[in-house]
Amino acid sequence: MTVRGGASKTMAPGATDTPIIKLGLGRRLLARQELTLIAVLILVGVLATLRNSSFGASDNLLQVIRAAVVTFIVACPLTLVTIGGGFDFSVGSVFTLGGVSSAYLMTHGIIWPLAILLGIAVGAVIGGLNAVIIDRLRVPPIITTLGTFYFMGGVVILFTHGIDIAPLPLQFNSLGTGSTLGIPNVIIAGILVGIAYHLVLERTRYGYNVRSLGGNRLAATENGIPVRRLDAWLYIGAGALAAFAGIVYAARTGSGQVSAGGASVTLTAISAVLIGGTSLFGGIGTITGTALGAILFAEIDNALAVAGIDALYSNMIIGAILVFAVAADSIRRGRMFSLKR
Repeated sequence: MTVRGGASKTMAPGATDTPIIKLGLGRRLLARQELTLIAVLILVGVLATLRNSSFGASDNLLQVIRAAVVTFIVACPLTLVTIGGGFDFSVGSVFTLGGVSSAYLMTHGIIWPLAILLGIAVGAVIGGLNAVIIDRLRVPPIITTLGTFYFMGGVVILFTHGIDIAPLPLQFNSLGTGSTLGIPNVIIAGILVGIAYHLVLERTRYGYNVRSLGGNRLAATENGIPVRRLDAWLYIGAGALAAFAGIVYAARTGSGQVSAGGASVTLTAISAVLIGGTSLFGGIGTITGTALGAILFAEIDNALAVAGIDALYSNMIIGAILVFAVAADSIRRGRMFSLKR
């Protein structure tokens, strides 16, 4: 059975509870990639500060973290989906739908805590629908979630008639603009989500099963891992957290925005996951790496804005980094397998 780090171990017939073995080369490579990301973050920060000293101001750095949080919340469950051998393109549209559906409910008499829960539930249902189509109808994840992305994008336009939903309750808005003990609430939300997903991935049987599923799906099935149920929870989580991120964004901006989310959120979240060291082929990845990837993209956007450089260059940079991340992952896996032989 394939386990974390890309190593393999032969199991006795009927065995269902395999211990986790040494992480070896895969973990060491991941650690080096995360250190590389930290070095890149520092380098970009130094260059941006030299170009414009206001980049290094504490208020501006706080803005970078705030911007990264929304991407990070979307990317956390997306990391698990990818480690498990799946893929989810639909998160950008679910992000938008979560924000506008909660905003709609608030403007029609539903108290804001309940509206938040219902908005998250909408995302979870869409994630469950993705899982059903993938596992029951045997439609590849990339096709299923790309179709859901376009379908839900159309639903948002029909639902809102292309008009943003506002104003929203002041108590709800304060969740996105306020702070607790001097720390912005948005950042606290991101930290809590990140800690929860890190612990789930690294310290629970569920996280071990996700890695096993992505490493070798057939072996995972033969060793008693409930593959369909695991897939369902992965996609339900991705939908629920994408909707939650959309709600967080609505609280920050004070409205359910039709133009929020979409392809930009999907591509940035996927890019953050891949550049953070998660393998496109499954089995390998960390939440820490995803956090660094999300911060890197927010930093690049902010640095370009502070330097007065056209935002179009941000898309070019993200595209180049995405290609580099997938190429690096392919090279990394090739080295791992060659060393194993």
